[in-house]
Amino acid sequence: MQAGKRVGGYIYVHRDATALLPPAELQVLEIASALVGDVDWNVAKVSRNQVSFLIYEDFDQHAFPALLKAWTVSLSKNSVKETDYSRRNNPPILHRKELLLRPNDPRQPAFKAITRLAGEYGLFRENIGIGTRLAWNQRLEDAGLRVDGGLLVNAHSKPAVVKRKKTAIIRPGLSAPVALMLNLGVLRRGFSLFDYGCGLGRDVEILLENGFEAFGWDPGHRPDGLRQRADLVNLGFVVNVIENRHEREETLLDAWSYADRGMVVSVMLMAKADVSGHRPHGDGFLSSRSTFQKYFTQPELLEWVARTLGESAVSLGVGIVGVFRDKELEQEALYAKRSRATALAAMLSVPAREQRLPTARRAEGLPERIPELLQSLWESALTLGRLPTASEVDRLTSDGLAKARVSLRRALQACAALYDVSSLDEVAFARREDLLVHGALSLFPGATRYSALPLSLQRDIRHFYGSNQALLDEAAMALKGLRDSELVTATFARAAVSGTATCHDGVLRFSSKNEARLPAAIRIMVGCADIVAPGFSQCDALEVGPHSSKLKGFVCRDFEVPLPRIAEIVRVDLAKPHFSRHVVDDEVLYLKGRYMAAGDPATERQREIDSRLLKAGVVNEKGHGPRGRDLVGMLGRKG
Repeated sequence: MQAGKRVGGYIYVHRDATALLPPAELQVLEIASALVGDVDWNVAKVSRNQVSFLIYEDFDQHAFPALLKAWTVSLSKNSVKETDYSRRNNPPILHRKELLLRPNDPRQPAFKAITRLAGEYGLFRENIGIGTRLAWNQRLEDAGLRVDGGLLVNAHSKPAVVKRKKTAIIRPGLSAPVALMLNLGVLRRGFSLFDYGCGLGRDVEILLENGFEAFGWDPGHRPDGLRQRADLVNLGFVVNVIENRHEREETLLDAWSYADRGMVVSVMLMAKADVSGHRPHGDGFLSSRSTFQKYFTQPELLEWVARTLGESAVSLGVGIVGVFRDKELEQEALYAKRSRATALAAMLSVPAREQRLPTARRAEGLPERIPELLQSLWESALTLGRLPTASEVDRLTSDGLAKARVSLRRALQACAALYDVSSLDEVAFARREDLLVHGALSLFPGATRYSALPLSLQRDIRHFYGSNQALLDEAAMALKGLRDSELVTATFARAAVSGTATCHDGVLRFSSKNEARLPAAIRIMVGCADIVAPGFSQCDALEVGPHSSKLKGFVCRDFEVPLPRIAEIVRVDLAKPHFSRHVVDDEVLYLKGRYMAAGDPATERQREIDSRLLKAGVVNEKGHGPRGRDLVGMLGRKG
């Protein structure tokens, strides 16, 4: 890691970064420092025979700091010359100040943003005359720019004070992106996590309390927090509160530089936003509390992350995308995202078989000695749909068995006696379907081609299919089966009978949060739609049919209310393939109960509301009804 800006035979470096100078320059600096004495400089200009100790205006407060004072030390003459620039009308100024700092200095994104904006306006094309304040300010004025303290802004933009620290919130539990990382298996024991822009640090605290390796940094609330490489980086609701688009991109790039395996980026979505009382500012909004929000759409977030980092990005959740250096981890995340086996294992409890009371005192058995270890093993078995191999047992459990001097084989035998092994069959069937979905999606045109499968999937494929080719052969048949109308109709009926979806007039309707519980064919359709229209699976409500190649998704302002307002409609045609997105105004998603699972506690109440709307004639059987602005008056007239 190096720091410093080379100009001619000199290197300029900030005092905070002098330790990164090459050994020869560092030695010269130390000798010159002894000659100049106690001087409170912030920038050094170093050559082999001469060092200037410079005092520039504060880097944080000035976009282009002016030189205030200089002490030039000549090593050959053993002399020191002092020059005062503070009273000069046209002092030298500093450009590209980020080059003088350490590469990992937290101010890098903001400073690079200033340089990028100046570069976009061509201010560095001719170097002659830009090294002094008056000439530089004239060039800024000619370009329609102005300096606002530590910022470079458009000359016609309205001054605004943005209070980023106010965006941090107190939350009782994990944030949505970190919880999702755990649920998808992206964050696991043995992986370290850097929470970049951690706010008040609640995620880090909870992870540490539960035995994970995690650390965080935040410019406003934890400026002294640890900043170092980690397996994973969480950039949670950070970029959306940065009002400068260049700094936004530089922050994304900076956070990515710390990620060894991958990074998860989360933002606020426009479709979920309430901007009433906010005023436009740049490409976002300012709230009444002077906080900034840049609202994204899911496709916009995917495209922006991919373009900025030069890496493919994948949709993981609503307003949450992942980008991975570890492509095997990426595959595991996408597999888990629509895995029915994972959802099923989470639903299944691990009740032990009923044990008979002993008639006589006997030696303590494994269930009494190592109950937590046996439960951990059984939870692994439920996740896999089979008994785990030694390499699939987490290190904590493996070490615990070794300490208790219990072999894995003996522990698994105890699990078989203690728990209901028949529950593995249901998970095993779901696991086999999950692999089929994964294989089918890998064959669909436009899908990402991976060079290798994760070991975890390789083991499952051998166990459930015998070989990868056997899986792909069946996956190809599954894709072909999507064109069989009778097969699709039967699949729709099976999904409706399960209670996870409803089917009316040949159209299957369901909530995206229940996608993983649907039959494999439906998940393949949705996954293919995700390839054609990135982010499609994050729509709140989904429809398939009446033709199996046609899918529709509804993005709602607040899907939790009985009559959600629609923000966007996405239509996908898998046969072409083609998709379209339409932003809609004041439309309502009627008969929401048709998209809800039968077991959902709110479903019965929602379907009662739907029934009353149908009886009152507010909405028809096809789900067509009035716009939102007309709905209130109509409901009042109908009582």
